[in-house]
Amino acid sequence: MRNKPHSRILAPVSHKLSLPPPSLAGKVAIVTGASAGLGKVTALELARKGAHVFLVGRSEAKTQAVLDDIKRETGSSKVEMLLADFLDLPTVEAAADKFLARGLPLDILVNNAGIMHAPFELSKQGIESQFAVNHFATTVFTVRLLPAIKRAAVPRIVNLSSLTHQDVKKGGINYAKLNNEAKFDRCMRYAETKVANIHFTRQLQKRLEAAGVKSALVNAVHPGVVNTELIRFHKEVTDSVFGRMLINSFYISADKGALTQLYVAADPEIEAKQYRGRYFVPYAALAEPTAGAHKTVK
Repeated sequence: MRNKPHSRILAPVSHKLSLPPPSLAGKVAIVTGASAGLGKVTALELARKGAHVFLVGRSEAKTQAVLDDIKRETGSSKVEMLLADFLDLPTVEAAADKFLARGLPLDILVNNAGIMHAPFELSKQGIESQFAVNHFATTVFTVRLLPAIKRAAVPRIVNLSSLTHQDVKKGGINYAKLNNEAKFDRCMRYAETKVANIHFTRQLQKRLEAAGVKSALVNAVHPGVVNTELIRFHKEVTDSVFGRMLINSFYISADKGALTQLYVAADPEIEAKQYRGRYFVPYAALAEPTAGAHKTVK
């Protein structure tokens, strides 16, 4: 939640940041966590530019409402829904399989789904909830979709990380204590999931290249400190007058927060500069994660 300085910025965007290029017609995109916040904005803007967009959400009612809004605002009929509960891996696999059955290429995958600072809970597979949603389910979903990713000419995968990856203690993630409630710290656990997102980004890039998918562009993004449902577990902030003043003063909107992931998902500069396995911060600036993001996990 702290608004800390960014990791070392290597290269700010070289042009005025805008939403995706004039047309994404013919491109197929999947956005997870699309029923609210950053995912909703990302799906809307990709659809606005002509992409065929699949919205992944847990609630059919909420996701359908967003789908209807996007169709109404963009006039696009190429907006569809995939239902998945990221706390239950079989539903994640089923959603991926439903997409694969269409035989479509997957040009853009935005792994946006996540929870932050949730109290201790285990997923249906017995994995601590933040790790289950932010890392394990995201990994399972992405790997399951590899046949469609390999069909795309230049597949792009965007993984939502966070500046809070800097909070992870020296030595990295201790997976052996992952489900130990006595060792649980909700803020540290979130930070660990965000390091895991960076690890996954780099490993997926290497493995796709090794598998012959040399055009793949896999990158991680810190969207900023954004006012979305992600902060719902901080009642001391959301339910107090001072907290709401803090949010209004220092948090950015979902529209602004989505800019960096839209840049990485769709801007021609990513392909032109061959950004692979990299980390971006607001707004569309290339940065270097902290040393912990390079460490081997235990």
